[in-house]
Amino acid sequence: MRAAPEEIGFFQALRARQRVIIALMMRELHTRFGRENLGYVWLFVEPALLGVGVSIWQYMVGGSASMPGGLNKFAFFLIGYILFYLFRTLVGRSPRGISSNFQLLYHSRVTIEAVMWARTLLDGAAVMVCICVFLLAIGMFYGDWPDNPLQMAVGVAFMALLAHGTGLIFLSATAVGSELVDRLVHPFTYLSIPFSGMFYMVWWLPGSFQEVLLWSPLIHIMEFTREGQFGNRVPAVYDLNFLITWIVMVNFLGLCALKAAKPHLES
Repeated sequence: MRAAPEEIGFFQALRARQRVIIALMMRELHTRFGRENLGYVWLFVEPALLGVGVSIWQYMVGGSASMPGGLNKFAFFLIGYILFYLFRTLVGRSPRGISSNFQLLYHSRVTIEAVMWARTLLDGAAVMVCICVFLLAIGMFYGDWPDNPLQMAVGVAFMALLAHGTGLIFLSATAVGSELVDRLVHPFTYLSIPFSGMFYMVWWLPGSFQEVLLWSPLIHIMEFTREGQFGNRVPAVYDLNFLITWIVMVNFLGLCALKAAKPHLES
């Protein structure tokens, strides 16, 4: 007979955490983009402009030459760049992830984890909307519709979770050696580009290169997400067990590091 109150208490706590994260997401919007005019629109415009710019540049460089497998160039490069943009943004901002919300940590319901989840969900939602809008336009103009939209959404979620865990590690490391780690995070994101699959697919490469690059979880996310767009027109090379293991491991290490670094972060 005592199980019911515990169950109600659990769901009440869950709803309270949900309200806190939503409030933090709104605060992040206000802090980052302001409250006036169309400030919120920049949440979507920033990845959109960068994605379109990279896609147009790649299209101009490649000219009229077709891609392997006859893939649509705009869809291919938009997916690649906007997905990597999500990783770069979440990881790149993580060392200073709580600076704008530091005063809120004095409230018992506001935690560092909630602040970081708010950022992850906000940027993940923005990228999801951008990809949906662009692929809708590509489908209308080129007739190249996504083969499995749900798989693509899962791919975006995978990237957000991987970046979230990586960001927790950098945030925790910053608390211990702030200046050094803060300077290393941006080179880390740019050095990740060759191992991300942003501009290529695994099956284009020689076997020896494939074996090396497939150790990167970013490659598996790109391949999985692009399969959702192009279907069986191209052979996608990925291992979901390997990818999920990476995501779980990185988030577990991030939480452990955050627990150790909390005295430095909250002081």
